[in-house]
Amino acid sequence: MADRCTQFGNTFLGLPKENRPKTSKQASEYITLPSAVTCQAIRDIKGKPKARRFKKLWPGFNNQNFRIESAGGACWKASFPTLEKRVGVPIEVSQYQVKHLNALLNGEAKQGTAYLIKRGKEWYLHLSLTLTVEKNSQGKTMGIDLGLTDIAVADIEGKTLFFPGGQAAYTRRHYASLRRRLQKKQAHRALRKLGNRESRWISDQNHKISRRIIAFAQANNASTIRMEDLTGIRLTSKQRKKQRRDKGRSLHSWAFYQLQQFIEYKAILAGIKVEYVNRDKTSLVCSSCGTERSRPSGRWYVCGHCGSRKHIDANAAANIAKAISGLAA
Repeated sequence: MADRCTQFGNTFLGLPKENRPKTSKQASEYITLPSAVTCQAIRDIKGKPKARRFKKLWPGFNNQNFRIESAGGACWKASFPTLEKRVGVPIEVSQYQVKHLNALLNGEAKQGTAYLIKRGKEWYLHLSLTLTVEKNSQGKTMGIDLGLTDIAVADIEGKTLFFPGGQAAYTRRHYASLRRRLQKKQAHRALRKLGNRESRWISDQNHKISRRIIAFAQANNASTIRMEDLTGIRLTSKQRKKQRRDKGRSLHSWAFYQLQQFIEYKAILAGIKVEYVNRDKTSLVCSSCGTERSRPSGRWYVCGHCGSRKHIDANAAANIAKAISGLAA
């Protein structure tokens, strides 16, 4: 079914726009698929207007033909149409997913599209849900500073959480070394696999960092998270030459935007508001008294006016929490 779905997608793209099927009945001329899957495939293809060819177009199901139900205890079952008949299959779910699936069964969540996807030798179901969350509007404000030496530093009224970038930089250098060796050998297939492995590792790290940040926010009653607006800005832009040479080659391409997106959607699920601020002067102003000075040369911000001494990234995170340069548009 997955192969036929992909074949249909590429056949669809190869047709003149005026001849492209609009219904499952019209599409039956080109491919045999369950009508529900065909209709979802047409919607998915139209949702990617710039696509020229699909490597894989996975079968999708809407809330009318896909069902998920509890089979008692920790057992769950999903049912959906296939080429021959409708099937019901047992699925593995995590405890985190059980909470949301129970909300679905209780009518507290709305089911969206489900996709049947293969990764390696295993099949997965990607199911989207629309949830209603209770917002916390009376709590504190957290600021998050992103950088190279420390990937992320979170601050809530003086309580600080650090995520050092040393291990990440070492791992990125390791992958860079492997890439150079494979490039010399012109091992293109191995290079693609290495790139995918590195991308998955970065996503995994960003998920772990974002989960800990949200847990830190909840533990300290944060109702708002503020981060820098990174639009059009490279994090290496204000780094000194030595920092760019030592750290930049291993961390300048870190997926900071992805990390922000992970933090944002996890925050929304936790009922925490997310705002973005202008990054001007966040590293130059004392978070204790508001005095501005030139950029510190080391890792500590020492204020010449009030005498406070604070880690430079923690100071920036505190300034981000206060939005000293205003909220981004």
